[in-house]
Amino acid sequence: MTMIEMVVEGIGIDPHNQPLVLLRDAERKTFLPIWIGPSEAYSIQSELDNRQPQRPMTHDLLDNIFREMGMHLVKVTVNHFADQVYYASLHLQIGHDEDKVQEVDARPSDAIAMALRAHCRILVSATVAQSAGIQVEETESGESDVEGEEQSDEIEKFVQLLEGVNLSEESEGRGEHN
Repeated sequence: MTMIEMVVEGIGIDPHNQPLVLLRDAERKTFLPIWIGPSEAYSIQSELDNRQPQRPMTHDLLDNIFREMGMHLVKVTVNHFADQVYYASLHLQIGHDEDKVQEVDARPSDAIAMALRAHCRILVSATVAQSAGIQVEETESGESDVEGEEQSDEIEKFVQLLEGVNLSEESEGRGEHN
């Protein structure tokens, strides 16, 4: 399976107040929006902002457990997309044996939050990127263009969603710091 390495472009809120994480490839030619829950959005944004909670949140706790148990998260993969649902996996190395990697099913939002904490690669299946992603191509003038008018509208929406979004203010006082 061909995989594309992606990074987190940012967190946004769609017009229906649903959070999403936007992944992108290194060339900024493929963008992949994944709708996520508010707590996962807060967890991802906290890590992007290098904010440390007073007490470990769920993803911090898992990262601590992995470390204490001698496991290392080597990569996360977004493997499949069907019926508007993304499927992902954590790839955990147990001990120092590079051949001993265990794949564990995970929600993409959790996998991304964990990847940011472990500073590991986020890989997306080329099939998923093609079917659910937004493809941006450069025109002869060097400007970015999106395949098809419908996708052009979609990328404009996502760009608008990511401008000035800050989840930290919305999440304060909802018990996430316990």
